[in-house]
Amino acid sequence: MEGRIIKYYREAKKLTQKEIVQGICSITHLSKIERESTQYSSEIIYMLCERLEINMEEEIERFHQFKRKMTDLQKQIIIQDDERIEQLKKELTANSLRKVPDFQASYFLTMARYFLYKMKVTEAYYFINQLQKEVIELTSFEENSLKHQLGIYYFLTGRNKDCIRELSSIDHDSYHQNEYYYHLALAYYAANQNVQAYYYGKKAADYFHSTMNVNRMIDSETLLLVQLNAKGAHDFKETKDRYEALFRLCEECGEVERKAKVYNNFAYDLHKRKKYTEAHYYYLKALEIACENSPLYAMFLENYIHNGFISGLVHKKELLQEVRKGIELAKTYQWSGLFTFEFYSFLIEGREEEAYAIIENKLLPYYRQSGDTLMIEKYEQRLFAYYRKIGDVENAFELAKSLIASPTLV
Repeated sequence: MEGRIIKYYREAKKLTQKEIVQGICSITHLSKIERESTQYSSEIIYMLCERLEINMEEEIERFHQFKRKMTDLQKQIIIQDDERIEQLKKELTANSLRKVPDFQASYFLTMARYFLYKMKVTEAYYFINQLQKEVIELTSFEENSLKHQLGIYYFLTGRNKDCIRELSSIDHDSYHQNEYYYHLALAYYAANQNVQAYYYGKKAADYFHSTMNVNRMIDSETLLLVQLNAKGAHDFKETKDRYEALFRLCEECGEVERKAKVYNNFAYDLHKRKKYTEAHYYYLKALEIACENSPLYAMFLENYIHNGFISGLVHKKELLQEVRKGIELAKTYQWSGLFTFEFYSFLIEGREEEAYAIIENKLLPYYRQSGDTLMIEKYEQRLFAYYRKIGDVENAFELAKSLIASPTLV
């Protein structure tokens, strides 16, 4: 490490090897010290440090501390301690050691993970791309970490097949950040492969339980409950008891956002069971505590509108007000939900032909391009029901072939 530190500060001060070796050692010897390919005396290191105006012991500690902070930031992202995450990120980006070649791969991977956690995919891809285009030698751990970051990136950009390919190729013997099981479960869920989603969701739950990560235990248990009811309605009493246990856990941990997600998921389960009044109640509870200016709120709002429209529990005038709110949110976050809220706007107003044209011309092309199997099937089923209703046999037949080929029916 001493040789690397000497080289870093020499280059930072824009000094040649010749300029700092005069009266100390030969250029050849310095070159070998910097490459860590020779033995050297402590006196030589002392004189080189004096010339560079650095204290070697302090610099070695700075190097170790920088490395520890990168490791800590990745750990805090798994734990999801937002305050500590922002503090560490600020310290790392302000530290000049981030430019040291030895730290380049770790730093790029850490920053990619930070921006993926913040759901800023453009910024995250910048660091991923740097790793892919630069000639940087990666350790086995770093290669697998890159696969993990790529997998998350693909999931956030709707490329579920690419996500599954990357995460499935991780060498578990070289990479023990088992958080990737959770991301793999999410990708399988989005691809409508429920058996694999449940399998990896259970592995993620076991990992979070073993590391006492309560927040992520809630996430994985919620995902398992969704999978449990994916193929058909599981025992309602057991399902309700498990959801209520999650409500209490969120309450005890002060996890308001997670509690909103759990409310929404339980409401979705109730809606599928045609328990519309109870679903309405829990959708409202989710909306009451969710942050109103967020994509998450918009997703809850869509579910609330759908349940209210199907059940007739919410007056059309009120539904249209909620739709307009959803449209504004979707525009703000450039989210595909804009098409969904446009669909409901036409549907509630009784303009069915225009409503289903949104599905045919906007929603389905969008999700087919992104590869989101779950959403493709959802909107194909809706369009199929509409074609049957209006007697469009030809289009209904074409959609029926697609639905028969769906992995959820295999």
